[in-house]
Amino acid sequence: MEMLMFDINRKINTPIYIQLYENIKKNIINDIMRYNEKLPSKRQLSHYLSVSQTTIEHAYQLLCDEGYIYSKNRSGFYINDIVNLPVTYKTKIPESHYIEEQKYQYSFKLGAIDKTHFPNDLFRKYAKEAFDEQQIDLLDSGHKQGDFNLRKEISYYVFHSRGVNCSPDQIVVGSSTEQLLSIITDIISESKYMIEDPLYKQVRDLLKRKHIPFDFIPVTQNGIDIEQIIKTDSDVVYITPSHQFPTGVIMDLKRRTQLIKWASEQDNRFIIEDDYDSEFRYSGRPIPALQSLDHSDSVIYVSTFSKSISPSLRVAYAVLPKNLIALYHKKTNIEGGTVPRHTQYMLARFMNEGHFERHLNRMRKIYRTKRDIILEQLKKYPETFSISGELTGMHFILNVHNGLSLEECIRRIEACNIDIKPLSHYRFKQTDEKPHFVLGFGGINIEDAKTHINSLIECLTK
Repeated sequence: MEMLMFDINRKINTPIYIQLYENIKKNIINDIMRYNEKLPSKRQLSHYLSVSQTTIEHAYQLLCDEGYIYSKNRSGFYINDIVNLPVTYKTKIPESHYIEEQKYQYSFKLGAIDKTHFPNDLFRKYAKEAFDEQQIDLLDSGHKQGDFNLRKEISYYVFHSRGVNCSPDQIVVGSSTEQLLSIITDIISESKYMIEDPLYKQVRDLLKRKHIPFDFIPVTQNGIDIEQIIKTDSDVVYITPSHQFPTGVIMDLKRRTQLIKWASEQDNRFIIEDDYDSEFRYSGRPIPALQSLDHSDSVIYVSTFSKSISPSLRVAYAVLPKNLIALYHKKTNIEGGTVPRHTQYMLARFMNEGHFERHLNRMRKIYRTKRDIILEQLKKYPETFSISGELTGMHFILNVHNGLSLEECIRRIEACNIDIKPLSHYRFKQTDEKPHFVLGFGGINIEDAKTHINSLIECLTK
């Protein structure tokens, strides 16, 4: 066999044995190298290509494993009998169309956390424990609702922090709020939904993707419009009552009780309460969850650790009423067990040893400090800026009223290399031509907070 056919390029990053494997494979598929044709010996080919015999052996072994060649004892390697493929083997890898996320000089991005205060040492310790031989059972798939130890810790936490009454058996652990909503819509499949306007788009997109009928409820200064809910034929309402996303509105007690009364009037009515960042309330006592007022098993409570610990942790949870847990277990094709058990173990240990509560107390002070620094600068310009929704969470609404249009504000913000979204980005039916912006401060370092907000102020006032 001629050995000049082998094209080795030492200037690229692809290992030589892979290049050799690809060359031979291509020639076999294209019928250039044929059945029972003998390959060069490892010694011959290594000498010819100026590479080690180990490199040749790796390439030949890959071809043997995939059935392209076979070996004869004391004779060498030969081309196997394969069916010729009707396509030409392509060596060129398609070009990637990945677009790198734009980098901003100043960012008020939502969903970002303070990474500098993440408890790395503790999670490193728990990770070491999780992968210890004594925890070998964590390699099994586990319970579809999530590990019992984690569900027990969550039930204890939500009762003492949010007043949520539940047992571990009512909790379902998932990888995100969207995944839990997908499970809930599988259980409550024959219903019409109502969602807030404005709201984050993932909820709307999931309902559209699953072809579930839904409509929008306007959000007012005190929460959703209850009268509109009463007039509709919807069965399920999805709300963020403790800190409405993105307006920051807190639903008052009267509307909460009205909504629960509406749900209790029919067995097929439910309220999905998304309590995504209620841990961070900066004045007064935390408002109890809507679920704590419910005595008719009508409220499905959903929350996540993405704000309180980290978005990359990918752990959220839902508290299902007892009647829905029964339906959950009757569903044979329902999604479950999506959170790695080692992650569940680490989180359960973090909570069990009291570190989660201490972490929340520490982060609450840090986020309050950031918020106060930003508010202090904005309050110097009362004729230009006003704020709302700042009592809870890691974002608030910035209202600009100095005569600039929304379009002009956006143009200036882009020119100043600032990342901040207008409130209109989260609206569906309602129109909002006024310059209102959703200002997230979670991911800004304390020492950078003043620089960030002053850059935004200068951008919109110059």
